[in-house]
Amino acid sequence: MAVPVWVGIDVGTTGAKVVVTGLDGQALWSGSDRYPRIVAPQGDVAGMEQDASLWWSAVAGLLRSMPPDLAVRAVAATSQAPSLVLVDAAGRAIGPALLWADRRAQAEAIEIDALLTAVHPDDPLATPADSYFGTAKLLWWARYRPALLEAATGVLATNGYVVRQLTGVGSLDLSTATMLQGHGSQGFSPVLSAAGVPTGLLPPVSPCTTLVGEVTAQAAALTGLPVGTPVAAGAIDAVGTALEAGVLEPGDPFAEMTGFSTVGMVAVPAGTPAQGFIRCRHCFVDTDLVISAQVTSGAVLDWIVALTGGDRTVLDPPALLARQRPAGVRMVPSLAGERTPTWNASARGEFSGLALDTDAVDLVLAAMEGTAMALAVDLDGLAANGLDIPLIRSTGGGSVNGAWLQIKADTTGRPVERPVSGSGAAQGAAYLAGLAVGDLEGADQVREFSAAVSGRYLPDPVRAAAYRERRAAGAQMPAPAPPSDTSIREVAR
Repeated sequence: MAVPVWVGIDVGTTGAKVVVTGLDGQALWSGSDRYPRIVAPQGDVAGMEQDASLWWSAVAGLLRSMPPDLAVRAVAATSQAPSLVLVDAAGRAIGPALLWADRRAQAEAIEIDALLTAVHPDDPLATPADSYFGTAKLLWWARYRPALLEAATGVLATNGYVVRQLTGVGSLDLSTATMLQGHGSQGFSPVLSAAGVPTGLLPPVSPCTTLVGEVTAQAAALTGLPVGTPVAAGAIDAVGTALEAGVLEPGDPFAEMTGFSTVGMVAVPAGTPAQGFIRCRHCFVDTDLVISAQVTSGAVLDWIVALTGGDRTVLDPPALLARQRPAGVRMVPSLAGERTPTWNASARGEFSGLALDTDAVDLVLAAMEGTAMALAVDLDGLAANGLDIPLIRSTGGGSVNGAWLQIKADTTGRPVERPVSGSGAAQGAAYLAGLAVGDLEGADQVREFSAAVSGRYLPDPVRAAAYRERRAAGAQMPAPAPPSDTSIREVAR
């Protein structure tokens, strides 16, 4: 007899993951596949692109690898965000996707921020101008890749691209839509299209749990999913992680997801301001996520491992925890600019304290401490906004390394828990599928799935005090971006 399941997909920056989850919330199968990025240096900022067809080929291959005898109730996809790709009428990618970490549209971001601020001068939900946001990428395409834009009939977010391949339907989920312009409005102001931002290419916005289509015969042949399987609009990866980690309503724990980057999230009532932080809609009505975000964290460890020729023993937890902490070697881990709290697109990484006896384990330890220090600074900023964080739940690929979790506990001075599944956004995407078809009725049922933890790491009081002193001294963080008084006319020129 076929087993009823939900299928969750997460399309990340470095790879895709699929998790098959039973109706009891337990993961029954998971698979992952990696794909490359294209880094294109340009002055003091970095372009970061990806071949969107690789997203689909990875997802389709993983879906074909699922066990037989499954009765798939629904599918939902989460993803890196906001990454965008231009598509033609058949849903094929036109040119490379611009990833969330692409920094080339900083001038456009400043211009858009000025336009929106002029319309809404007291917007409490406004975020500092940054090329991270999607409307800046749209304007950059219009100015620097007009031929691609002319050939396009639509713009899709990463998860929307996968949904389009599955269903033939173009869609934009509400969580992604609220992150595209860095201001509180869910809609797109007419001043943007008047200024040349092609917002008309974006699909209609749907709540995350809306069923936007069904698996087509063509997609079924490529994936093995049954024709007619319901597909939800989906969400950004932070929503998937929040579902997996039990960050569902105000008062729930803070969660952090570490993969290529680190993203932290806390649930708040809709419309709650948090100066300097990102905000998106949750999949639950009247709930937002306030998000802290680093650009490179797991990516830094991958970079160091690559320097060793691929020696992953440098990540061995006992060897790392045997070293002195706080370590003598320090690192600013901002290898591709920085998001919260400094919003500095030009920030770059650096080591200090290097000596002749420094080895690769020292570099890894410095990277782990540097990213944990950035997390601690974000938590200080959330506290300044009235959002106290007594506990951290850690998920994603970075949560597999117990040394990193202990370092985060010591650096932040807070207990760190790892959920039993620890699968991250793909597991939450499966829960999102269950919510979309009504198998799950709300947050209380999802919370039952996330209650169990596989490990708990308590801060060492002495080390926590030492890290607190180092943080107070301002070490290991990039400088904030200088304030800009650039006018719209100056930027456009």
